[in-house]
Parts: sequence; structure tokens; C-alpha cells
Amino acid sequence: MSFKRFAWLILGSLLAMGAAVLALISVNLIGGTLAPWLGFPAGGTGRLAWDLAWTIAGGTAAIAAATCCAPAAPRRHALACFAALLLAAVYAVTQLGGDFPRWFCIGLLLSLPLQGWLGATWALKLKYRRQPSQDSA
Repeated sequence: MSFKRFAWLILGSLLAMGAAVLALISVNLIGGTLAPWLGFPAGGTGRLAWDLAWTIAGGTAAIAAATCCAPAAPRRHALACFAALLLAAVYAVTQLGGDFPRWFCIGLLLSLPLQGWLGATWALKLKYRRQPSQDSA
């Protein structure tokens, strides 16, 4: 592999992970913006459930973005994004777990495999979508 090809792959991988961060932040901002419009108060169980749902959606979108934008080895990009989300979730639960109800922390951690599977599956289907056959007569 030439140095130029290698450099483009590294740059593409970094951009794919940047797209994942952007997707995660964007989806969570959308969820936070919609909550007051839909009448959710600033605190309480309903708002925490809403925020957990949007956190799961954001993680799914992040893994999908990393997978879909990957220049090569999309499954490895999905795994790297999953690992980063896992580290962030474990850190959040250990550092902030006492500030949130137990169900929120458990939901955050147990939803990670679902986020990984949904995000990677969705992105791989989009990336490798089959073109209609032109042989049929």
C-alpha cells in the first residue's frame, strides 16, 4: 500500500469518527430541544426516560455514521465507535451514577449492544444496498 493511500485511509477514518461524534451530538441536541416543546418538565422520571431514549438514538446514529462513512473496514469502525461509547457510558455511570436513578444507569449500559447492532446493521444495509438487476428480460 502506498503512503498516499495509507494517508487517505487514516484521514477518512478520522473523518468517519468525527461524523460519529457529530451525529451523537446532533441527535442528543434535537432530543433536548424537542422535550420542552412537547411539555416535558426540566426534571423528573418522564424527562429522564425521554433523555435515555434520545441517548440510545444518538448512540445508534453515531455507530451508523462511523460505519457508513468508513473508507474501509466499516465493521471495525463500528466496533471502535461502540468501544468509545462503552467507555463513555461506564465512565458516566461510575462518576455520575449516584445522581441518576438506578434504572437510568442500567438502561444506559444494557442498551449499548442494541445500539451497536442496530447502528451497524442499518449502516451496512445502506452502504451495501443491492442495485436492481438489469439482466431481467
